[in-house]
Amino acid sequence: MRGGRTCALACIDPAESDSCSINSRNGPGAGVFRTSPSRSYARGRASQAPGGGRKVCASRGLVGVFRVTTSIEGEKRMRIRTLPVCLALAAAVVQAHAADDRFYLAPSVNYTFADSDRQADDDWGLGLALGKPVSRHWNLELALSGASLNMDSGGGEYDLIGLGVDAVYLVNRDADFTPYGVVGVGALRTDIPGSDDVGVAASAGVGVLKRLTENVALRADARYRWDDNAADAFNEDNFGDWIVGVGLTIALGKSAQAAPAPQAAVEPVPAPEPAPAAPEPAAAPAPALQTEQAAQLERSQAGDVVVLPEGVNFAFDSAELRPDAVTVLDEAVTVLNRRTDIKVDVVGHTCNIGPEAYNQGLSERRAKSVYDYFIDNGVAADRLTTQGYGETRPAYSNDTREGREKNRRVELHVK
Repeated sequence: MRGGRTCALACIDPAESDSCSINSRNGPGAGVFRTSPSRSYARGRASQAPGGGRKVCASRGLVGVFRVTTSIEGEKRMRIRTLPVCLALAAAVVQAHAADDRFYLAPSVNYTFADSDRQADDDWGLGLALGKPVSRHWNLELALSGASLNMDSGGGEYDLIGLGVDAVYLVNRDADFTPYGVVGVGALRTDIPGSDDVGVAASAGVGVLKRLTENVALRADARYRWDDNAADAFNEDNFGDWIVGVGLTIALGKSAQAAPAPQAAVEPVPAPEPAPAAPEPAAAPAPALQTEQAAQLERSQAGDVVVLPEGVNFAFDSAELRPDAVTVLDEAVTVLNRRTDIKVDVVGHTCNIGPEAYNQGLSERRAKSVYDYFIDNGVAADRLTTQGYGETRPAYSNDTREGREKNRRVELHVK
């Protein structure tokens, strides 16, 4: 543009950012105005254009109407009302990718290789921790441990009871197998014949975690523990022990399911005007299909495969249809009743968690759930067949939670 200034509103894709900005350039009042969910206001600047034209760039309220008015060598006005939509879509994307943040219990069996200065034998002990993920890589755990060692002199038991906080760093939380590091600090009670006290202890170590199911994982680690020998046993300043442990992590409660991706609104199709010579007005066309899967089925030919992953995937270990499957399946019923020239084989799939034979049966039950829904809503039974492939045909990698969710799917094979 010549002789003026451009003022524009840019709403960045909410999947990449959660902010909107107003950019003003090529004028004496040029500036950038940015809003984000952490602010409840925005500022603007105004200036006088060469030739007397008034240029205004303003924004009002994160929850109200966002207006941008520009005047470039004349009278042009543009009103954009998009900020509430941007914020709503950004919130939906964040919810869809929320991590599993459930509390968990971690019971363990430990073996203590005692410091030789303790004058006690190595022996077994037990541990229990309550943990919770606090970020993509870090967990915090409140850990209790105990061990009873036999003294070399045969003079009784050497009891060690610890309580502390551990920070656990997982290299890849979403993988089925991942190494981790751990550091901790707390208190250690030492109880020997004739003396007992509580002192400071610290530990550090490494381990590995192997996921067994969605809720249970096996873990093993080795840690070095230092304590300040508060009981003054054997006239030593401090002790250092090696502790090797094997245990489980057991998630508490049900995992949160990812929210379905928001669907763009479909503009209504206006009814065509009746032909002047026709005695009757033309009938309005059928309503536009709102889901991509139904549109694919509408134009499909024999041999095509329509995947229903968005609304018709399943929770872990379940063949029950989710409530958000209704829109996709209702539109599929509409297309099948319209396209009487095609038949469909309903095929079910699972992820790779669980025995192969069990997953085979589960995939067949999932296909049957969709088949029954079609029959109950008027599709002729002689146009439908079902089968399941279990875990044998994954469409995505089973190494991540997202891939496993997408593999729990149903496909429509057109015949």
